[in-house]
Amino acid sequence: MDNISLIDGFINNKAKKKLLINQVNEEIGLFYANLIENYAREKNIKLLRKETFSENAVNDLFAEEAIDVCFSNNKRTVENFIHSSNKCIIFSDYKNYKVFSDICLCINGYNYQKDINIYLKKILKVNNSEILDFCLYTPYLAFSELSKYFINESRYVRDKKIEESSNSILEIRKSIYNQKKNQKDMIKIYTFLKKEALIKKFSFLTS
Repeated sequence: MDNISLIDGFINNKAKKKLLINQVNEEIGLFYANLIENYAREKNIKLLRKETFSENAVNDLFAEEAIDVCFSNNKRTVENFIHSSNKCIIFSDYKNYKVFSDICLCINGYNYQKDINIYLKKILKVNNSEILDFCLYTPYLAFSELSKYFINESRYVRDKKIEESSNSILEIRKSIYNQKKNQKDMIKIYTFLKKEALIKKFSFLTS
């Protein structure tokens, strides 16, 4: 089974409780995080981002289904989530991937290029070398670029200047994530979102 089917199956199967992803780095990790968010949104499943483990409240018949999501390279933290009763997705490093790969469902992010190929060609039925190359080069921008592609498939052209702006967008997204995780300053989050929109604005309008 390929990793895309594995993730989809995990989201849909309540009996599967733990998924550990070797994210390799933040750029690749963001591709898998966005993929999981898409699948969870389709199934109306709530993703609960947690830095440390805490037991979820017992769900009643009408409660919203939820999955814990943790980003950590700390072995003890990863272990706490894996041995919990909650349904969890843990993003970690290769060291923890090797330690826990025998006891839970795992994905190796080093295969991200194969996974992107499968997701675009098999799942989304996209057969365009420009968008595929873009997603392989900047996996953390794959879903925002795919949104742009689907708005205007016939006239889509890869932005040749994206290499210059992609690192800036990545830094902005890291800042947004840190704000949500820590201070939760909505004004700063809104400011970062405006900066990202400004960077992408003209390539979006002219494609």
